[in-house]
Amino acid sequence: MDLLGVFLEGLLSFLSPCVLPLIPLYVSYLAGDSKETDEEGNVTYNRLHVFIMTLFFVLGICLTFVLLSLTASLLGSYVGRYSEIISIIGGTLLIVFGLHQTGVIHIDILEKELKLKMNSLTEGMNLLKAFLLGFVFSLGWSPCIGPMLANAILLATTSNDYMYIIVYGLGFVIPFIVTGLFTSTILNLINRYKNIMKYTLIAAGLIMICFGSYMIFSASRTIAGYKELNTVGTDDGPASNSSEDIQEYLISHEFLNTDGETVRLADYKGQFIFLNFTTTWCTYCAEEIPIYEEFSKNDEIKCFYVMSPKNEYTNDAIEKFVKEKSITVETINDTEGILFYYCGITGYPTTYVVSPEGKFILYAAGAMDLERFNEMLAYAKEQCGSD
Repeated sequence: MDLLGVFLEGLLSFLSPCVLPLIPLYVSYLAGDSKETDEEGNVTYNRLHVFIMTLFFVLGICLTFVLLSLTASLLGSYVGRYSEIISIIGGTLLIVFGLHQTGVIHIDILEKELKLKMNSLTEGMNLLKAFLLGFVFSLGWSPCIGPMLANAILLATTSNDYMYIIVYGLGFVIPFIVTGLFTSTILNLINRYKNIMKYTLIAAGLIMICFGSYMIFSASRTIAGYKELNTVGTDDGPASNSSEDIQEYLISHEFLNTDGETVRLADYKGQFIFLNFTTTWCTYCAEEIPIYEEFSKNDEIKCFYVMSPKNEYTNDAIEKFVKEKSITVETINDTEGILFYYCGITGYPTTYVVSPEGKFILYAAGAMDLERFNEMLAYAKEQCGSD
């Protein structure tokens, strides 16, 4: 649903008053000398020429989204530790942006535009110029696109998932491609229904308010869960905050797997235990599954997935996920989020290694290939002085 909302924001960005009225102008630029005007003043375009130019124009726009995705991915690896705080701040900003979009409040700085003179770029249009025109166009921070694009960037940064920006970009550029393919028809529709633009900003604002509210609610729920775990008494949790007490508590604690059977990490002392913390909605986690399944076949190790209903949208999401992905690795259903809390998990996937003595000795954040998993095992053996 998050991705669908971001995709809709991309579509609404295209329909905004800062973009839609400019489409005839950009089509005129891209058409160049291929447009013709009949005796009655009707303008027609060479469909193939405009479509090809539009494709390169869209590629220029996509370059900006790719660069933003790389930036968001890089920032996400650093802000994961503070993702809840950033989500609350970002959610608050999105609500403010949404109120601005709907016209409830007015923020002057969000009304400023970046205007560039592009005469030299639009004369004698060719493929390279169409590409550059798209890139320059996408850099314009307009009062309509800015807040919605900021929403996608915030979601991508706090979740460390660049798909939010990619999906927003698809919602934004697909109408351009359709326009390039059906130029005359689309331009007539734009001229006929141009009054719809004032409603798109309101719709986009409402979506942003919903996103912001959800981010604040989700982060607050996570913080509340951490606070609850931190108040665990001596009967249910470690008596002190010492590393030794916590590790002993974790390996001796009784968890349940997805089949309802009891799991104790202490039962696997003598082996290296790999704990892969994951969720049903993590794109990178899903890509890593077949690799981790292959790695788990090593007889020297015991592999687990660790999942928690606290991180999911529905209670039955974990069991459904295990069945749909045909997961054979035993999956711990950490119902209280104990392992997630004491291991300080803030990003997915994250893999922890427990030594044969029952000590949590190292971890790796992010998806890994088979070579990296084997390197992690080799390093764990080196740390424990094992052959």
